[in-house]
Amino acid sequence: MKTRSISYVGIITLTSCLSFSVIAETTSQVYVQASEGSFNNAAINQLYTKINQQRPNYVFSGTPLQTFTAAETHSAFAFTALENSTIKGNLVQATLKAIQEYKVTEVKAAIRTPIEMCLLRSKTDVSAKQVLIQIASHPAALKQIDKWKSQYNALEELSIPKGTAEAARMVATGELLSGTGAIGACMLEDLYPQLVVTEKSIQDNKDNRTLFALMKLTKRDLPISEKRANKELREVILKSEKLNID
Repeated sequence: MKTRSISYVGIITLTSCLSFSVIAETTSQVYVQASEGSFNNAAINQLYTKINQQRPNYVFSGTPLQTFTAAETHSAFAFTALENSTIKGNLVQATLKAIQEYKVTEVKAAIRTPIEMCLLRSKTDVSAKQVLIQIASHPAALKQIDKWKSQYNALEELSIPKGTAEAARMVATGELLSGTGAIGACMLEDLYPQLVVTEKSIQDNKDNRTLFALMKLTKRDLPISEKRANKELREVILKSEKLNID
């Protein structure tokens, strides 16, 4: 019985290795949701680090729908978020909308990873001991740090719909008021040397985890209903959970 169990585990491990080997052979370019320095960027980096394979060329493509469109057009893989533990119903709504227009034909790999929100400030402000007077980030990120914000009496908020990475860029290049901090992934300080992480893990939900998947897609002849897309996305999530390497 023990021998059979070991053999079974060995088969699963071998199958996983073969699957990841195929990833390396077929993904010279991957279309990634959001932008460089985003949580999506951090997640796909973790995926390739864990499977110990060279990272492909990332093409950051914006929304899930834009990402699906670009990936399908170039017969390539798309990497997007599927569900998040802090969202009501867990499904990422932007991905749900994309599923209405595109069908996932293959899930190649997946990773569920913690989303750690950090406060990034300009090194100039930090050196000058400038008081934090404003924070900038994606609207969704600003809604997930209420406990942290409560320590400030009058902290202004600036919504940046283009995303957390764009907020960091604007702080780094001095496009925003002195005293403005960006809320985003810690890796943004590597992307923008003008920034430094001054606080980590400031999100309300410390178990804020998101499931991401590497997928192939095909364009639908006609969009499907949200109800049907909901069902299909949940099926994709189930497949992704089986491939989750976290």
